[in-house]
Amino acid sequence: MIKGDQIVPYSALYIDMQYRHLFNTLWAYLKPVDQNKYIQEIEEIWLGGLKNQKILITLCVRASTDLVLQALNWPPGSEVIITGINIPDMIQVLRLNGIIPVPVEVNADTLGCTLDQFKQFYTHKTKGIMISYVFGAKFDASEIIDWAKSKGLFIMEDEAESFVAPNAKLNPNVDFSTFSFGSIKTCSAFGGSISVIRNNEALYRKMKALQESYPKWSQKNYFKRTLKNLIPMILLNSQKINRSSRWIFINLFPNWDYKEFVVNSIRGFQKNSSDVLQTYRFRVPDPMLVMLALRMKTFDVDQFNMATQRQIVGQSILKKGGLIVPGHAVEDRKFWLYPVVVPNPETTYKILNARGIDAYMGVTQLDIVESPIGSSYQYPNKTLSYFKNILYLPIHQNADLKSIQTICKEVLEVVDMLKNRNPKL
Repeated sequence: MIKGDQIVPYSALYIDMQYRHLFNTLWAYLKPVDQNKYIQEIEEIWLGGLKNQKILITLCVRASTDLVLQALNWPPGSEVIITGINIPDMIQVLRLNGIIPVPVEVNADTLGCTLDQFKQFYTHKTKGIMISYVFGAKFDASEIIDWAKSKGLFIMEDEAESFVAPNAKLNPNVDFSTFSFGSIKTCSAFGGSISVIRNNEALYRKMKALQESYPKWSQKNYFKRTLKNLIPMILLNSQKINRSSRWIFINLFPNWDYKEFVVNSIRGFQKNSSDVLQTYRFRVPDPMLVMLALRMKTFDVDQFNMATQRQIVGQSILKKGGLIVPGHAVEDRKFWLYPVVVPNPETTYKILNARGIDAYMGVTQLDIVESPIGSSYQYPNKTLSYFKNILYLPIHQNADLKSIQTICKEVLEVVDMLKNRNPKL
């Protein structure tokens, strides 16, 4: 039986939301909301008066991507070269819009790709590129973006996992950047996406017109999602409750997978089985828009950067111990989740949890993007070779430095112990 003081009181998942945010938006369920007012507030924070950029607020990143593909209306069979890690739903959105996603291998050190890799897959069918920055590691893609611009390709950035500030400097050559504020994202609003469209008023107007033809996602759905997120929020965010509840789960209900319960509670959407894209074709409900505006106004950049510095200390410990932290070579590294590559993730996971460290394996839907069927495409085997060995550690914005150091040292100890048992690992 594990003792309470052996449990490190953090989990790999953290819900970046405060109770005050919930209380301060309750009124939006009860009174009419002037959506234009809150959209303008977000535009002022994000754009600062820039005339060549427009903001579009949607239900989620998948909805934003679906909108831009509808507006572009490329011929079926058009290809988009994409970085080879993403969630399956995003790939499904591309394919259901008639687009063939062509994945590029993702380097473990930078979680990025090179220009030569993108050039390798460029054909007469290529209409655009999509660069996805995963785990908060935003690699330098400027060379790829400049090349794509010179070829007249449409350039998309999937920044669902790389939000760092509402007024962060973005590459002006990118046509479309989209950010997520889902349940476990940085600056969570329990949903919603903010997209930036640059230098293309006609495209923005097409997207906006399409969106305005959608019905609103119901306030009831958003309220239900908020309630579903409250239980994980209470269990995960409070150190005292985290420690005591996990002691109960581990010692009294060892066969109950409480992590699966938590992950299922925060999943975004119940798909429309008859028409998947209809799942996302809704406008933002009033309370979600009010929440997004509040989160943008109150996001504490200094606190976020201080938390990042603590997380980097953990990365340094793991690197010195010989482990790969995907994205460690990115110059201005930020974090969303905390992945580490270990030789035997399943056994490492079990031992760490037995020691009171709440590591996860299936915390995210991220996966490698499989190549299309056909001899001219290459399967991303190099990406798979490290991605399948990723374990997620309970290190996030709320974790204190001492706990981060303890977690990383325990990970190294367990990995070394397993290597000594089996030198082939």
